[in-house]
Amino acid sequence: MQATLQTVLLLLIAAAVVGLLAKRLRVPDVIALVLAGVGLAAAGGFPLISLEPAVVLQIFLPILLFEAAIAVDVGRLRRDLVPVVSLAGPGMLLSLGVAGLLLHVGLRLPVGLALLLGAMLAATDTIAVIASFRRVRAPQRLSTLVESESLLNDGTALVAFTTLLAVVLEGRFDPSRGLLALAWVTLAGLAVGAVVGFLGSTLMHRTEDHLMEIMLTVIVTFGSALAAEALHASAVLAVVAGGIAVGHWGWPGISATGKVAIRSVWEVAAFGVNSVVFLLVGLQVDLARLLQALPDIGWGLLALTAGRAASIYLPLLLLRPAGWRVPFKWQHLLVWGNLKGSLSMALALSLPAALPERDRLVAVVFGCALVTLTVQGLTLTPLLRLMGVGGAGQAEREIQVRQGELLAARAGQAELDRMQRLGLLPLGVFQRLRASYQGVVARSERSIRELLILNSGEEARHDRVVRRRLLVVEKVALRESVDSGLLGTDVGEELLQRVDAALAELPASEED
Repeated sequence: MQATLQTVLLLLIAAAVVGLLAKRLRVPDVIALVLAGVGLAAAGGFPLISLEPAVVLQIFLPILLFEAAIAVDVGRLRRDLVPVVSLAGPGMLLSLGVAGLLLHVGLRLPVGLALLLGAMLAATDTIAVIASFRRVRAPQRLSTLVESESLLNDGTALVAFTTLLAVVLEGRFDPSRGLLALAWVTLAGLAVGAVVGFLGSTLMHRTEDHLMEIMLTVIVTFGSALAAEALHASAVLAVVAGGIAVGHWGWPGISATGKVAIRSVWEVAAFGVNSVVFLLVGLQVDLARLLQALPDIGWGLLALTAGRAASIYLPLLLLRPAGWRVPFKWQHLLVWGNLKGSLSMALALSLPAALPERDRLVAVVFGCALVTLTVQGLTLTPLLRLMGVGGAGQAEREIQVRQGELLAARAGQAELDRMQRLGLLPLGVFQRLRASYQGVVARSERSIRELLILNSGEEARHDRVVRRRLLVVEKVALRESVDSGLLGTDVGEELLQRVDAALAELPASEED
């Protein structure tokens, strides 16, 4: 037990150090963690920690999926439901088929194994993709497409993998039976998650205890997964449906304090799990082995890219006449944002030891995950900016520049006033430098006012950011007053609930 705790603590310390360095270097956390894990594994000396498939699939993945699913806007999802379902359903199967065909031809794998490898490569890494898109404020519709498709894609890819693995192990395939099984696993998983999420939401409405509300979200997460597994349905799709159900039915009736607490708890849980998982992903990589498998990995990258392109361009092309238009620029980003990670690697590690070509399949999956997370992951955010898709637009950038100038000038003024009060400056020097600073302040304030008038959306975003910060400051002040005895506990709790209510009314992020 002590050894396990030491290992977990060591992982958390390593993840924290890497995360701080990533912030300073402005590198996405997930990519920095993977590269750090690869470096630690290559250097040796770090304890060998295996990435247990059962832990990833049954504990880590539900936490990450629920945290992302609970924030899904059902209204926006409903408007783009047809494209999302087309990409995550038929699109994923098309990706699997195209990738499997190329792998069958290029690697000379039996058809069953080629399709099985295609299924592992069809699973996108939800968290890595979402993290990259959130770094640049992409248009809300694009963010909805990316997040929703990634969440559902995980479930459908896992269903396809399970079905194909059974076919490979049994050595035969009954099309009608296989399609029925696929339909049951998918639809039953979604139904179970929706029911459990609805029941959990109903119970949340019957309590105002934020601790109980948090507990109920945990029960929905793992309860929906276990219920789906008992019915031989998709646990992943059940968790996604449960999270969306709680976000849609449960959220409006949850107490204000509960909303703030639930957001905080799940953000912390997802952040911790995410950090550990991606560090473990890097630690699993054997560079010497991957170098030997470079030709196979090359075919894997070609197959997953071709499959992803077919799964994006063809379905969306067919939907255009029906009015479901997705800009081609966005489609290119959806193809390039095809990152592989912990789910694909966990599926590869879960392959039975007796499966033919197992080591070869694992090497291809690991190599493709490493390349996509680093090469495509590092270039996705710059590509978003280069293509002018959302992000820090010119108006926002100009406002931030002026705000930075104003902040620096005010700080300089304050220090100048302090030095003058202490008698450290001749009057002439003080007056000349203060006039210079005052000129910068006046120009910056005027520019910010003009830019905000011309860009009402930026003014609304800025208003939300400032309101959130002020409410947090109010909350800290109230807590300190209660702790010091200036306010009674009952009064303090009442006032804190008012602040929590105001915080809960603000959007979960800076984006609409």
